[in-house]
Amino acid sequence: MTKVLVIGAKGQLGQSFQYWAPHFPHFEFFFKDLPEFNLLDQAQLERYFKTTPTDIVINCVAYTAVDRAEDEPKMAQQLNSVAVDSLCQLSKIFGFKLIHFSTDYVFDGSAHSPYGEDDTLCPLGVYGKTKAEGEAVIQAAGIDGWIIRTSWLFSPYGKNFVKTIFSLLQNKDEINVVADQTGSPTYAIDLAAATLKALEQKPVLDGVKVYHYTNCGDTTWYGLALAIQQKINTHCKIHAVDTATYPTKAKRPKYSVLSCEKIKKDFNLNPQAWESALKDCLKKIG
Repeated sequence: MTKVLVIGAKGQLGQSFQYWAPHFPHFEFFFKDLPEFNLLDQAQLERYFKTTPTDIVINCVAYTAVDRAEDEPKMAQQLNSVAVDSLCQLSKIFGFKLIHFSTDYVFDGSAHSPYGEDDTLCPLGVYGKTKAEGEAVIQAAGIDGWIIRTSWLFSPYGKNFVKTIFSLLQNKDEINVVADQTGSPTYAIDLAAATLKALEQKPVLDGVKVYHYTNCGDTTWYGLALAIQQKINTHCKIHAVDTATYPTKAKRPKYSVLSCEKIKKDFNLNPQAWESALKDCLKKIG
């Protein structure tokens, strides 16, 4: 039986892997998070892998506070790059394959068609830069595994845009939502399922491959907020605003849709539309 360690188990993606674990009996899962599994404590990690045989590590740990990263660049780098390097060194020693998640924010948003896996990285802010650094560390490490970029992650777990808007729509008379940034919402539960379905096919993990995975279709943050409102039927007024009138510390890409053709072809995956994924998520939230 393939032994799979999921780290960052308390986050929304980690919890999504826990959701699916009973449905994949060919995998023996281990779920770890702070404080017993600290990616910045090399000695602790070495003790774990010396005593627990592991075939695959799925890394769901990341510093994802996009704006706060501008004030905490060292912490963002520690989690998004330095910790990734530690995992790579441990992969060399103990032989596990590494599945690592990255972000659409490694691109600058200047494109007008979906980004491919081989497009040039050009992050705009600290968060994107540190995630790009983490990718580069993995690519240079000489290990085996995948980097899976995703975007606009939402789920019933943790903090995310969908849960925030869901709450605001029920407690506010009106809200402003940015309408000039375009991306593909991604249901963390679908991303976890797709990753496990791909691994279940026992692919040859030789070197590092980069994949993109999102739900099908794209929208704006305003469009996503409207879709939430339509499904929960509130009377809150949603105002469309542009990025310039809603300043943030970190600059966001204007267009960050990812092409998922490669992962769909390699593993015969068929991501559902983000609208249907949203419907399922709201049922679980509500």
